Amino acid sequence: MRKAALLTGLAVMTVLAASSRASAPPVGPLPPSPVTTITTVTQELISFALPRGQSGLVWRTARDSNPAVARELAEGDIPGNVTVVVFLARRPGTTDVAFGLTNDEHAKAYRAARYHVIVKPRR
Repeated sequence: MRKAALLTGLAVMTVLAASSRASAPPVGPLPPSPVTTITTVTQELISFALPRGQSGLVWRTARDSNPAVARELAEGDIPGNVTVVVFLARRPGTTDVAFGLTNDEHAKAYRAARYHVIVKPRR
């Protein structure tokens, strides 16, 4: 399974152009959602596949994660209405990553996706 996630992350990174970070207003309060725990080791890629919402709705990073532990590398859309965000696990530790489904750059989140990322040292 980790191999499939790595291949997906590599494929996304090769297809995506460099992502530009526009300054958008922060995402407001997130609606309730489950938290998925992901455990990996340093220097691995972590891919978050998020189903696109209705027309005009986009996934945005809702909370700052700890970039010392995991840092966003790329994001983009894959045919079939899926948005993929790829992070690199940098150092051992934990961080939380959250996304909100918003209408363009508005603050209101209609859905949320939350992840608790645990990065262990590579042996």
